[in-house]
Amino acid sequence: MTSTSKTHAWGTQPEMFGPRHEHRLGMIVREVSRLARASRILDGAVGLGQLATRLRANGYPVVGIDYSFDAALHVKKTSPIPVVVGDLTRMPFRDDVFDGMTTGETLEHLDDDAGAAREIGRVLRPEGTCIATVPALQSLWTASDTYYEHRRRYARGTLIDLFRNAGFVVRKAAFWGFPMVLTYDTLFLLPMNKRRAARPVESDPGLRQVARAGRSRALVAAVRAVFALDRLFSWIPFGPGLLLVARKQR
Repeated sequence: MTSTSKTHAWGTQPEMFGPRHEHRLGMIVREVSRLARASRILDGAVGLGQLATRLRANGYPVVGIDYSFDAALHVKKTSPIPVVVGDLTRMPFRDDVFDGMTTGETLEHLDDDAGAAREIGRVLRPEGTCIATVPALQSLWTASDTYYEHRRRYARGTLIDLFRNAGFVVRKAAFWGFPMVLTYDTLFLLPMNKRRAARPVESDPGLRQVARAGRSRALVAAVRAVFALDRLFSWIPFGPGLLLVARKQR
C-alpha cells in the first residue's frame, strides 16, 4: 500500500498484516508460481515487503517499487531486495525489462489507474504477466474504503477493460472472498476501521492488542483455514475482491 491515513503511523494499517492479508498474498504467490523461476518480477507497491520476500525465497529475482519512502526504507533495512521510490504511473525503468509484475490492493488508490495499467504494460516484456488484486464491486463500499483512502472498487468488466485497453490479454479475472472473507470484513474489519478512524492506534490499548493478534501465526493460520471454505463458492460471480492475471500482447 502506498497511501496512509492521519489516524495511524505507516505500517500499522490492518490491510498490511493479518489473516486477510496473508490469504490474499497466498493467492498471488500461487499465480506467480506458474511463471518460470528465472522470471524477473517487479512488486509494486512493495509495502512491508512480505510478498517480495516470499517470491525471492521461491527463487524469483524481485525488485520492489513504492510511492512511500517509508516503505522503500523499511524493505531496504529488512531484506536484500532492491527497491526504489517511484510512481506506478511513471516508473523509473526501461521498456520491456520485467517478466512479471505483482500489485496488490494498489490500483484503487490511484487517480490514474489507466495510466498505471499502461505503465505496467510498458515495463513488461512481450507476453509478460501482471498479477493484481483489487477490491470488487462499488455496491460493497463501506467506511473501510474511506478509511483506506480508496478511489473506487472495481466491477469485473471494468477491470478487464482497464487492462485490455493497455495491451493485455486477460487470462483470469476472478472474484474471491465470498462468503467467509466478506463476513470477516463486515463483522471485524469494518468496526475496527471505524474505531481506527476515530483515534490513533498508539492511544488505544484495544487496537494495539488487535495489531499484535494479527501477527500471531497460529491465529492467522486458523482464520485462513476458515477463509479456504470460500473455494466452495468460487463459482458465484460475487465477492469483496478480484484477482486478475493478464498477459501483455506481443
